Amino acid sequence: MRVRFLDPNEIAHVREAINADPEFRLAGRFFSKDILLGVGDSGCLVKVRDGVITEIKLNPTFMDSWNFFIKGSAEAWQKFLQPLPPPRFADLYGGVSCKNFELGGDMEAVFAHYWALTRMLDVMRELQNN
Repeated sequence: MRVRFLDPNEIAHVREAINADPEFRLAGRFFSKDILLGVGDSGCLVKVRDGVITEIKLNPTFMDSWNFFIKGSAEAWQKFLQPLPPPRFADLYGGVSCKNFELGGDMEAVFAHYWALTRMLDVMRELQNN
């Protein structure tokens, strides 16, 4: 399965779609963090400033800083990004609590911006299935 937010040809489209989402814009208006999304051995760094994704950088290095991360296997992300995910993959909380995903870093920032974060992931799911 090709994960669209890791596809170099789709990065700009993913960023534009999330930034155009009115719910994300409302939820993220005070959201300025760097998020590491890990998919197996691959990943990307999502930079958010005042509710706008300014950059999605593929395969960041150890020199790229981040505030918090969400990591999962390629199989876990594949299930999470399905149009109708199976139980324990439908949302971030379920995925983390069942140990399908790992969440770490600045946990205060995660929960302060949980609505924006989950909306961003929902838009990624919608894009994955269009």
